[in-house]
Amino acid sequence: MTGSMVYRLAAGVAAAPHMASFRRAMAEAEGLLDNRGYTFIAGFHGAPGWYCWHHQISRRTRLQARLFLPWHRAYLWWLEQALQDRVEGVALPWWDWTTEHRVPPAYAARRVDGAPNPLYATRAYVPTARPPINRRTRRAPGRNPAARLPVPEEISDAQTGGGVLEDPDWASFSDRLENVHDEVHGWVGGDMGDVTTAAYDPVFFAHHCMIDRVWYLWQVRHGTRRIPAELLDLELVPFGKRVRDVLEVQALGYEYADSATEIPVPGGDHG
Repeated sequence: MTGSMVYRLAAGVAAAPHMASFRRAMAEAEGLLDNRGYTFIAGFHGAPGWYCWHHQISRRTRLQARLFLPWHRAYLWWLEQALQDRVEGVALPWWDWTTEHRVPPAYAARRVDGAPNPLYATRAYVPTARPPINRRTRRAPGRNPAARLPVPEEISDAQTGGGVLEDPDWASFSDRLENVHDEVHGWVGGDMGDVTTAAYDPVFFAHHCMIDRVWYLWQVRHGTRRIPAELLDLELVPFGKRVRDVLEVQALGYEYADSATEIPVPGGDHG
């Protein structure tokens, strides 16, 4: 049922049960041409919606605010809810680019089980863009010499205190994590390297799910309320939420988990 608690897991191999259900939900969402579909939701970020927040700026307003993390958390939640309308209990996977220094295999395969892989690419269709966009998404992983994938010590290094998770200041933490985020976009390249089309690439959401997970881990260490009060009532358009509404991931219906174990039901079919 939409709105029930789900557990976001690391992006696994294509055959992993959580990846198979996610892939099925994505295939259905990519096939919808109305406001329930993936293409419509992808368009919130860059073209044609331009609602996204990066480096305290959104094209939709003159306001300057650190809404990068809250806005993208609401964005992930919105897509996850739409996918749960397609496949009950599905959750977004995260790509741990500190240890998986490649596009996750489940996203890199053109075909899975003989069928086109909906995580490999989608059609970016923005007829109102200038010039109009109507093509499959593309990547160029590792070809940008100015970008690299992060290493674990950049995220957590308790010995030196140098990782972003050890930074107790909201503004500093948010800015540093956003810079890490930028590096990954640049490393993947292609459409991911352009805000205009980045969200049309399904790996965008695996990347941002990892960013959201790092924020969640930071909140576990430093508290969920270590964010300026003046931000709390700012709206996260177009998701119908304010910053205060996205501070607790459990209230949004999800948690992060490192692994999942299938528990057999006595006398039941647990296949």
